[in-house]
Amino acid sequence: MIRRLWNRKKAMRRFLMILPTGVLAYGVGVQALAFSRMSQPLCESKLTERLKEYERSKPKKVLLLDGGLASELQNNGFDVDSDPLWSARLLHTNPKAIRDVHLAYLRAGSRVVTTASYQASMKGFKEHLGFSDLEALQLINRSVSIAREAIAEYLNELNSNHPPELWIAGSVGPYGACLHDGSEYSGSYIDTVTKHQLKEWHKPRIKALVEAGADVLAVETIPSMIEAKVVVDLLESDFPSSKAWVTFTCRNERETARGEKFEDAVRSICESSQVIGIGVNCCDPNITSSLLEKGAKVLPSSNSTAVLVAYPNSGEKWSSLEGWFGRPNPKDTNDCIHWVEAGAGIVGGCCRVGPKEIRSMREALEHKGHI
Repeated sequence: MIRRLWNRKKAMRRFLMILPTGVLAYGVGVQALAFSRMSQPLCESKLTERLKEYERSKPKKVLLLDGGLASELQNNGFDVDSDPLWSARLLHTNPKAIRDVHLAYLRAGSRVVTTASYQASMKGFKEHLGFSDLEALQLINRSVSIAREAIAEYLNELNSNHPPELWIAGSVGPYGACLHDGSEYSGSYIDTVTKHQLKEWHKPRIKALVEAGADVLAVETIPSMIEAKVVVDLLESDFPSSKAWVTFTCRNERETARGEKFEDAVRSICESSQVIGIGVNCCDPNITSSLLEKGAKVLPSSNSTAVLVAYPNSGEKWSSLEGWFGRPNPKDTNDCIHWVEAGAGIVGGCCRVGPKEIRSMREALEHKGHI
């Protein structure tokens, strides 16, 4: 009897490690969580349903994301900007540091934890850590486990009978991020790699994040609609049950970082039923509303049910030689209200936007009844 109970406990622990995270908001205690998960379909569709409910609400409700992971790690004393693996190295060397940043954003009001996999790649982990293919995949998988641990710790702190819904977004950064030369902000590499190469590079990380139980994929900081379309086609062919939002980095109010019209970039992927959000990230906050307004003109004319997404950076610039430079734009807590007014249903921050700014966003959104 004792052996059977021990085996059941071990099985339960293994089971909880693969729970999609949205389920964590629904039960109280280990057994409630487990049986809740057994009786429900995969929660990948729950986020889609929730976003649709938010869009119908009066006033409109929005989903608040977190802010920059790597820049907050840098603020906490970790030298990530000069590392070719960026924040992804800490998945191996200091996962607690990542978990602490996730917790800081949850405490500030974020309802989404974005994994530390933006710059994670098979090639990078093999080249810079000497890992095998299996070890590299396990490290990407760990990014989801760390996010899940942070959520569990936060919910334990709340100790509430009515905890918030929380989600894990598996970060899928662009190919240019692994080059560590800032080309994700120009898209220059698009002219030197084939679509097949892009697909094969993205595929292992997406597979690891999906299998680890991320609720949604954050395909982010994409400089070109060519790469965005490659990733969406990959999702449709190889991961048909997955959902994603896709956000572009843009060089001005009209164009992606590579120079394509933003409307064309939105149009290139908006017909996919797996794309639940389209928008911008890691761009200047001063151009965000104009880009959203352009996206808002495209989506109603398509068959898309995607919402608009906005999580710009602080307004500073980044280069491989200088790191972050320039002056941040003055912080205006009403910026996020302008993004919602321009159509955004998912908002947050990116590089150099920390927990303090996310807390201010939450307060501004609460004041207007958007969360």
